[in-house]
Amino acid sequence: MSRADTVADVIVIGAGLSGLETALTLEENGLRITVLEGRRRIGGRLYSLFNLPGQPEVGGNTVSRAYGRVLAAAARHGVEFLNVAPRYAAYPDRQELFIGGEHISAARWPEHPRNPFTGEGRALLPGAWGRTMLRRHRPFKDVENWHDAQHAAFDVSVHDFLRAQGASDAQIALGYETNMSYGADSAHDVSILQLAFVDHWQAINQRNTQAADTFTGVVRGGNQNLPLAMARRLRGDLLRGKAVTSIELDERSVTVRCADDSRHQAKAVVCSMPFPVLRHVTIDPLPPPVQRRAIHLLGAKPITQFHLLPKRAFWEDDGLSPAMWSDGLCGSILANRDTDNPTRVTTLTVWCSAATARYLDRFPAAEAGRMIVADIERLRPAARGALQVAAVHSWERDPFAGGTWAIFGPGQVNEFVRSMATPHGRLFFCGEHTAIASRGMEAALESAERVSLEVLATL
Repeated sequence: MSRADTVADVIVIGAGLSGLETALTLEENGLRITVLEGRRRIGGRLYSLFNLPGQPEVGGNTVSRAYGRVLAAAARHGVEFLNVAPRYAAYPDRQELFIGGEHISAARWPEHPRNPFTGEGRALLPGAWGRTMLRRHRPFKDVENWHDAQHAAFDVSVHDFLRAQGASDAQIALGYETNMSYGADSAHDVSILQLAFVDHWQAINQRNTQAADTFTGVVRGGNQNLPLAMARRLRGDLLRGKAVTSIELDERSVTVRCADDSRHQAKAVVCSMPFPVLRHVTIDPLPPPVQRRAIHLLGAKPITQFHLLPKRAFWEDDGLSPAMWSDGLCGSILANRDTDNPTRVTTLTVWCSAATARYLDRFPAAEAGRMIVADIERLRPAARGALQVAAVHSWERDPFAGGTWAIFGPGQVNEFVRSMATPHGRLFFCGEHTAIASRGMEAALESAERVSLEVLATL
């Protein structure tokens, strides 16, 4: 047999937050680590556009004080978090509402003929309707144990849940499925159990942002600086451009093979790859049936982002906010402001999600960018000639992501959550999709804590 290119105690697949935190923790406990990263870039789904003004984020955006692990990691690695809450308070950049190509002010919306909601819901803007409906009709109180088997009866689709509360299909289409945060195509493909926990996590963060010492944190110079600082602390190898193709297990060791024909051996392997990526990797022997189903069926949110440079402040010409919320192609648009000079809008980020993202992904990036700019100019004539597409990124087409955060479909919480992160021999799992107590960046580090203990207990 040919010799392995690297030999270590543990191979960690993925140089995002969860993989790097796991590698550092295992090194602190005396193990030799090799990190394999498929990209040339470090950071996983933390991705800052360092070449653009204000370093806009393609991945994770902000944290609150509820992100205790993230803030602690930043302190350990000498990374500075800035509090941008005062900037948001001074420049809220509330999103202008465009429905059916028409600009509708918040004051006109409750009585507008395009408003499909009823009763008190008519006062809610579309982006707030779904969240408010869930809080009014929360399926159960024990949301911290959202994954517990006692809640299995609620493992139904968001669509079915909202319909049971009296919502119409038109209300669900505008109030949940338009620019939806959770779901791959529609309200039919996400479980209300996951959404209930997400809402609980958001409520925790909201309490932190409403406290007297309000904190909304971003890393100085870009959030990707946190995983970059973590990577600099590694003592073992961090090899980029290593797209994993197979993981072979026996009773004493693991062999990982990559697309470049390199071969890496260790006593154990920790995999942080999202399941939409892992399903294209050969695992021998196969994981147990339920875990295998999770790997092959768990979804991830499609998001395609367009980062636009404003050549001039067209919002001053039409007297509206630079931010927008639309039921059209351009989806949800957020304004990014200079950290040191918040009077200056540096870029606009267009968030296209679910079916809209998948539609735009059919086109070359340059053509999709032109379509987005044309849609904005149609809605806001003052923007004509004022926008330049500076960057485009599709998370679903990213071969090392396959989407953004995990989406549990109806029935999948009850079937998958208690099995999907269970060690398979000497193969261990981490990543946001395996966390059960938090979301986003904090979930990545939560999973790293768990998997580090599992590996140390085994080795």
